[in-house]
Amino acid sequence: MRRRSILLAPLLLALGGALLLASGCGSMPKGEVRSRLLELSKNAPVAERGLTTLPLRADLGDGERDYELVHLRVPAREPVAGARPLLLIHGTPSTLCNWAPVIFGDGEHPGLAAHRDVHAIELLGHGFAPGSHEPYSFQQLAAFTVAATRALGLEGVHLVGHSYGGEVAWRAALDAPELYATLTLSNSAGYARADDEWLPEEEVMRDNWLADIGWRLNARDRILSALEPHFVEVPPDTAEEFFLVCENADNWRAMIDLVRDENGARQDELGRLAMPVLLLWGERDIAYTLERVAARFAADIPEATLRTVAAGHYPHEERPADYVRELSAFLDDADAAWEPQEPR
Repeated sequence: MRRRSILLAPLLLALGGALLLASGCGSMPKGEVRSRLLELSKNAPVAERGLTTLPLRADLGDGERDYELVHLRVPAREPVAGARPLLLIHGTPSTLCNWAPVIFGDGEHPGLAAHRDVHAIELLGHGFAPGSHEPYSFQQLAAFTVAATRALGLEGVHLVGHSYGGEVAWRAALDAPELYATLTLSNSAGYARADDEWLPEEEVMRDNWLADIGWRLNARDRILSALEPHFVEVPPDTAEEFFLVCENADNWRAMIDLVRDENGARQDELGRLAMPVLLLWGERDIAYTLERVAARFAADIPEATLRTVAAGHYPHEERPADYVRELSAFLDDADAAWEPQEPR
């Protein structure tokens, strides 16, 4: 069974030169993306808590440059001694706001910030973070994550990455293992795909220059059709969040760049991950399947534990209570056994 794209590839089905030339739509500015994302009901706790923007000087592979780090910190409501902080890395095209359901919880589940400090960052060029580094790549974003971790003083933090954010996270953990107590990969990218595993729409993203300006055809119905295979029922705010992110040309470009960079370049290094690793997978994922991808991570990573949630590609949004329960159990066990690593 051929998988459906997780990367909003259906948006390109209608892509054509005449339509693009006729389109008068402009890219939504980052400031408007931010304000409209924070107006969504699901993101009300993020808006209430507030975001910080910090200057960050880092070398992402082409010399030191100045960046801006957009950061959310949620202190533990009832801190527990020994509970190490948590750092969340979102996927593509996405935003740190997609973690809101698992960070804050609701009346039925406490959320990850119940007993430990939780941090989330906006990846460079994504969501409402400034876009200042093209072309985007997994390695650049991994270097950005390492620099952000150091800037926030989070040595010994638990690191979690979802989807493309998973590959960013495991590369960061390989490059600076002393910073991270554990690594959790949720429905993560990381392996090269065979030619017949790319859908035609994804091939357009990888090979056709028109894909670079596909954001001009962004539409709510196309976003919804792209998300529907991954949920039993797509939450309206989730669909609107993806739509708003894809209204910005730089966010779209970051997605296209990462699709083109997905090539398994460092997959042979996964065996070097020495910290405890949780593979927290939506068992109905049709993008990075449990049988093909999660099982391969489990075989390649020495300290890996595989747990599943009855969800598709977005378990943290589809089944947040189950996600929090599984992740919290892993983190609690890891906290009891954690010992700092020597810097490399």
